[in-house]
Formats: sequence, C-alpha cells, structure tokens
Amino acid sequence: MGAGLLCRRHQLIREACRLSPSAPDYSASDWFMGCGKRRTGQTLQPPLAACVAEQLKHEASIAKESRKAREEKRSHVHQ
Repeated sequence: MGAGLLCRRHQLIREACRLSPSAPDYSASDWFMGCGKRRTGQTLQPPLAACVAEQLKHEASIAKESRKAREEKRSHVHQ
C-alpha cells in the first residue's frame, strides 16, 4: 500500500506542475490520492464512504417505514 501511495503522490505532483508550473494547485489532492473529504474534514476511502452512505440510506428507509406504520396505527385507533 505504501508504494501505491507514493506513486499516486508522484503522479499528483507531476499533474499539478504540468497544469500550472509556476503555481501548482493541489486542491484536489485528497481525491487524487484515493480519499474523499467529508464536510467535517475527515477523510474516507471511497468504498468505505459508499458503504457508510448505503447503511445510512438503509437506516433512513427503516425509520421512514416505522414512522408510516405508527401513523397508520394511530389513524385506525382514532376512527
């Protein structure tokens, strides 16, 4: 894994210098290095970020169905 990161870093530097030799821009380095940044500043590997997003989506779906079931139960009780 270390050699892979070194190769990515080398490619990042080469690409940034190729695009702007006098002022290389490394603002996308987190994505180039294989990590995505969250709004909180924490970095996550893209497969982990996708897995976390899928789990959160699943939990939200369960919460939504539970909420709908409670509302339906209440509507039957009040009739």
